[in-house]
Amino acid sequence: MKDWSILPWQNTQWEQMVHCQQSDNLAHAYLLKGVPGTGKLQFAKALAAYLLCLNPRGSGACGHCKECELLKAGTHPDFTLLEPDDPGRPIRIDSIRKLNDFAHKTAQQGGRRVIILSPAEAMNVNAANALLKCLEEPGDDTIFLLVSARSGDMLPTIRSRCQQLNFSTPVREVAEQWLSTQLDDPAMVNQLLDLTVNSPLEAKRFADQGLLEKREALADGLKGLFKGKVTPVELAKNWQSSDLALTLSWIIGWLDDAVKLGLNADASVLRNRDQLKMLEYISRKSDARALLQERDWLMSQRQSLLEGGNLNPQMLMEGTFCRSLDLVLA
Repeated sequence: MKDWSILPWQNTQWEQMVHCQQSDNLAHAYLLKGVPGTGKLQFAKALAAYLLCLNPRGSGACGHCKECELLKAGTHPDFTLLEPDDPGRPIRIDSIRKLNDFAHKTAQQGGRRVIILSPAEAMNVNAANALLKCLEEPGDDTIFLLVSARSGDMLPTIRSRCQQLNFSTPVREVAEQWLSTQLDDPAMVNQLLDLTVNSPLEAKRFADQGLLEKREALADGLKGLFKGKVTPVELAKNWQSSDLALTLSWIIGWLDDAVKLGLNADASVLRNRDQLKMLEYISRKSDARALLQERDWLMSQRQSLLEGGNLNPQMLMEGTFCRSLDLVLA
């Protein structure tokens, strides 16, 4: 049950939960929070398997009993994982109402019911209020595991009804060791961890989905824009169908590094050292104040996307590239 096992840097949180289970001191709801790419959802699944297993061990579920086999098959009647219908979209009240009905039924296997909700911040206001009612009056032997990378966006009343488990990025050595076993090309490890701020699963996603190549294509597009080889409208057409939040995050990171260079920071502190020439060009052409204003605008647009805002992709990217061009022409 590889996907139902904890990751090497999660031992402290795991020992805490095993102690709660063995001392019969489990809360009815936990909030697993921390930066993306640290394996919070995998930890939640490992914990669900442990709590449902007939023969649990300190290291996790046995992987062989009837409960474990049902989990592996995706047919366990007392477990549910609720996620948005599409990545980046909100979790709506109808889904939470069905979840609440599930939470108050008697466990079919005679043990617990375990519910994972990920990402918890994706609930819209109505959905969050509906979940709150269930958290206030949970069903017997029902445990909620809420997973969040932006717990500050959740209702404070929901956070206050959950015991909190914090997940931070692992130390670099542990991250490097794990990631090197996951990649076909271990030479990419350091660059990927730099770009993802030491988040191992996010780094693996970059490699698996070819995001390094897409990021390089975006940088090439900006360079072409600055040289007058392509217009903002033409460039926007190439990127309007991309993961817009991720695309904006790359540009935000480049602006951050350009600001650092403008303040005479050493290149060794940059996250995007592979784009040093472009960053130096941006830094020379624009002052730190303008760069920071542009970064803040991009961050507000990205936040709107993450909250399910209905932004027009073509217009958003046209605006982004027009503003980027203005930075170097000013």
